[in-house]
Amino acid sequence: MKQKFRILSAFFMMLFLVVLSHNAVDCVQAAEVNEGWDETHSVYYVKENDKLVKADGVVKVEAEYLYFVNGVFQDTYTGLKKIKDEDTFEVYYIESGKAVLNTWKTVKEKKGNFKYYFGKNGKAYKAGSISGMRTTKVKIKAVNGTQYGFDENGHCVKGLWSTDKKLVYFNKKTGVYDKKKSKVYQKAVKTGKKSVNMPKNLKKTFGKPKKIKTVSSCNPFDIKQGTYITNSTLKRYKGYNYIYQNIVISVTKNKNTGVYHMDGAGPIDLN
Repeated sequence: MKQKFRILSAFFMMLFLVVLSHNAVDCVQAAEVNEGWDETHSVYYVKENDKLVKADGVVKVEAEYLYFVNGVFQDTYTGLKKIKDEDTFEVYYIESGKAVLNTWKTVKEKKGNFKYYFGKNGKAYKAGSISGMRTTKVKIKAVNGTQYGFDENGHCVKGLWSTDKKLVYFNKKTGVYDKKKSKVYQKAVKTGKKSVNMPKNLKKTFGKPKKIKTVSSCNPFDIKQGTYITNSTLKRYKGYNYIYQNIVISVTKNKNTGVYHMDGAGPIDLN
């Protein structure tokens, strides 16, 4: 019996030493991993919330921006890459695993060829966007001193668009921002304008809309301030959205007088 007990004791002691030695090796290996390359495993680590994790996405390594998947450098990957960033995304163009910097790229996609500009950190110039809240909004950005417009996908745009504040126009051939022509469109949709000829004037300036949508309106624009408004009063007014290729113009009509009120213009909600 004593001999059997000694054998069992020796077995458990050996098992304990094996586990201890493995933990010691793991601790040494963990201690040897620093932010950057682990040459042994060809893996790149970055620090997130005071913890080392394997790099994913585009990461700055010295003077370059490299594309990683689970810590492994994707040196054979070439093409456009959209990478999620919290509730939005960033767009890069990768060549042999490296993001291109400070350059234009025309990329063939399912819906056609699109022109991008990738800045000093490899990110495409683009209008800000939030997941689930997409619009036709654009942002004006300067490239070597010349202004262009970029939509929420990073596409360089041409023609009539809207920022989140005003209508803007870009040359149909070059895409260069046309400030003079933009002011013509901005003037045409100045909030507060009134006219019985508004639909005719809009058609003259913007052309025929793709669609005119009737909307419920609560903008009794010609009622004196302080006047008590009833449901019967509101029924005299009707709202219209004039929808064009990339913008929407909103107006309200007093059905009794035939006068239209300009409510404003902006990007189209794509949701």
